[in-house]
Amino acid sequence: MAKSKIIKDLANSSVDTITALKRTKVLVSAFNNAEISKWLDYEISGYPTDATLPSYRKVHGSLRGSYFKGSMANHMTWNNVSIPLGKMPDDIKELLLSVKFHESVEALRMLTEKSKAVGSEISKTIPADFFSNIAHFNNDPYMIITSARVIVGEHIVSNIFSVIENKLLDMLMILEKEFGCLDELDIDTTAKSEEEIEAINNKILVLVYNDNRVSIGDGNKIKDSTIASEIK
Repeated sequence: MAKSKIIKDLANSSVDTITALKRTKVLVSAFNNAEISKWLDYEISGYPTDATLPSYRKVHGSLRGSYFKGSMANHMTWNNVSIPLGKMPDDIKELLLSVKFHESVEALRMLTEKSKAVGSEISKTIPADFFSNIAHFNNDPYMIITSARVIVGEHIVSNIFSVIENKLLDMLMILEKEFGCLDELDIDTTAKSEEEIEAINNKILVLVYNDNRVSIGDGNKIKDSTIASEIK
């Protein structure tokens, strides 16, 4: 069977991620599956602040900033350099370097395009009241941090799109196998039994939620830092 154009377009990158998500939303509406629809809606419109993010939207960056050592009258200064983490415990390091993207795919696309256009970096700002903790873990009372942010490479953000598109491709291929050509954006579920529909739903749900949905950093103030909508 020839592949549906909607699948070929996505596989060939002939359509953007937001268009593929909207097309898939129309297709799966026939299933009335709240979990699948919620995932599609969140990717299209963005994740609420209280929503649990999928693991592919939680990434890690590197700590960079400025600091000086010594007195105000006599000191050495380092600007926009990698800041050492010293003997920082792994759990705190995880919280510090973790960056969570709640933005819609369209907002993420604009973020990455702006980053490329101006040659800037995507970053998360670290609150100033955490600076002393970083110095403490470096066992350096003379280390005075003046700014700090977690830098996320543009390629890491771009990988979010790859994961989403791969999930959509797998989802569309399941639907095509079960219902035939998808190019009319309409599928007829009446020929399937309730058990068959449930089995299809379960296959799709596994594709969507095949990751650890535990939110790292719940209740910790670092997770409430200004997240990667910043480019500096």
